[in-house]
Amino acid sequence: MPVKPPTIQGVPEENIERNDFSVAKDDDVIGRLASMTLAKGDTLPDVARHFSLGSDEISAANPGVDVWVPEAEEHVVLPLSHILPDCLRKGIVINLASMRLFQFRGNSRSLAVATYPVGIGSTERPSPTGPMYVQRKTVRPTWIVPASIAEDHRKKGDPLPPKVLPGPLNPLGEYALYLSKPGYLVHGTNKPYSIGLNATNGCIRLYPEDIKKLYESTPVNTAVRIVNQPYLIGLHDGVVYLEVHTPPGERDPVELAKTLAKLKNIEKKSARILDWKKIEEALAEARGIPVPVSETSQGNEKGMAETIEVRHPEKLYGKPEVPELKLDAWYVSAGDLHNKIDAIRLAAIINHQGPQIPARVLAKNDSFRVIAGPFNDINEAKDATKRLKVDLEIEGVLIEPVRDK
Repeated sequence: MPVKPPTIQGVPEENIERNDFSVAKDDDVIGRLASMTLAKGDTLPDVARHFSLGSDEISAANPGVDVWVPEAEEHVVLPLSHILPDCLRKGIVINLASMRLFQFRGNSRSLAVATYPVGIGSTERPSPTGPMYVQRKTVRPTWIVPASIAEDHRKKGDPLPPKVLPGPLNPLGEYALYLSKPGYLVHGTNKPYSIGLNATNGCIRLYPEDIKKLYESTPVNTAVRIVNQPYLIGLHDGVVYLEVHTPPGERDPVELAKTLAKLKNIEKKSARILDWKKIEEALAEARGIPVPVSETSQGNEKGMAETIEVRHPEKLYGKPEVPELKLDAWYVSAGDLHNKIDAIRLAAIINHQGPQIPARVLAKNDSFRVIAGPFNDINEAKDATKRLKVDLEIEGVLIEPVRDK
């Protein structure tokens, strides 16, 4: 369990800014760390979405916390502070290493930035890097299925049509920005809990609520730059900060050497004495949190800055809800497990598929059964069984409705 940092108590969660910040001149750090005590039934992905964080982002900030079945009353860090990427602050900048998009508006005298977590390409199909721009925008886009993706699905026994029309099964969601690099988009999703993961075929994916704001505030021809910067150095109120991420792919020793050289240069030119023990810890832990590394900077024994304690929301936005049991409905058995925690974890994973497959745990003698449903008819149940097989490699078993005699 992570060490609880020093906190300011009792801030209502609506007072915590997630996305929009002003940027002071010569300042590189935006936002502020927060923390919260979890309630029974919370999952880290639910907390992440509520606070506009990515799944890996909140997990990295809270090593040792169970993603799907954290303990009630567990204290978690909300990594709502970020060091801006080291590049021109104009248009849209996406840092693959931090899985964050930054949208800059204004100029050096009055600069504002909006930031959102993103899903990025997988190891097999990575997202591109370099300069590009927004070529066009579309509301309710139709997905033209690329041949390589169609072939992958065919091998899984999940053939796709040549194109997928707008709707709940369209992976592009409701809004899409088409980039000048052919075949790549910034778009929404029907799988919101994939945000903050290496889970796309190369495109940049946002939460539905975030892509709407980005779409509405981004003109065609906006410059877009995609970078991969796992080591970020920034200044804020005279303090040097270091933010380290586990990069997609292998660590680059050249980039690490450049980062260490830059820190030594800052120490030499500014007469700031850096805490090299903190720097070593930040590099080893890679928690994705800006760590103050000036020798005189404040923080707890883990080097974390002061955080704001947030009251738990009455309801987490977007948290999947499971309908009540109905005897006259179809269900799918997803497995019988002897360990209750394992069963709760499996039900949570199924619940967070996109579109949602509702799932729950039922006690059964000395084991725990995970069932998905209710479904209105056998076709819905069969479709869920297929998705469990394709997405999670679960062999589901149909459960027929209980009929009145």
